[in-house]
Amino acid sequence: MRTALVVHAHPDDEVFATGAATSVLSEQGWNVVLRVATAGMHGASDHLSASCELLGIADWDWLGAPDQWIDDGGRNSSRTLAAAQRYDVVAAVEAAVDKLQPELILTVGSDGLTGHPDHIAISQAVQRIQCRALGARLRAQDVRAGEQLVQQLAPGEHVGSGHVKGCDVPLQEIGGASEERRRQALDAYYDGLGSKPLAELITTHRASSDGLLLRAVFDATGWQQDRFEELTASSAAPSSR
Repeated sequence: MRTALVVHAHPDDEVFATGAATSVLSEQGWNVVLRVATAGMHGASDHLSASCELLGIADWDWLGAPDQWIDDGGRNSSRTLAAAQRYDVVAAVEAAVDKLQPELILTVGSDGLTGHPDHIAISQAVQRIQCRALGARLRAQDVRAGEQLVQQLAPGEHVGSGHVKGCDVPLQEIGGASEERRRQALDAYYDGLGSKPLAELITTHRASSDGLLLRAVFDATGWQQDRFEELTASSAAPSSR
């Protein structure tokens, strides 16, 4: 059986970044395995098993030791992935690769998908592994479509952190997944973020939430596909860590 290793910084990244791709690979007979580095905010790891079942992920475990890294909600803790020694993160990914011998690694792209420093740290670590790796990215036109949808529903309202930009380079697409199951996986983390009307969510969720912007992007451009760039060691940004 062919194995795909999915590597992410936080619980819910497997929905936003690679949820369509894992569903498609699983349907094609791949053994899809997730390794996640932190428990996320507010104990989000409690919902991982439900999300994995919906997205075709056979099992999940921690990347590195449990609680080795944390998601500090932007408080600049020394225990985040972004603050970690880069070789520690690379070593954790290498250990997972040595154990699972994947044919493919899925993670976020070189921009971290949303620009989150922890996402970028994970992407840079994966880029140093000798295995075919794909990093999820958004097209700039799709980000604009999501922003325009928000403006249509709530004129003058701006959502997201401002770091979700997308790109204009050609990307590979993996598509054909179930929209409903991906919506359900998102709901497993956030009540209604996958299924409630976007107009309602805009009035109830934090405007700074990139999750809300990504929901708008999916509504505007489709839930059934993910797009990827090839990740190579040469594309990894230099690091002194």
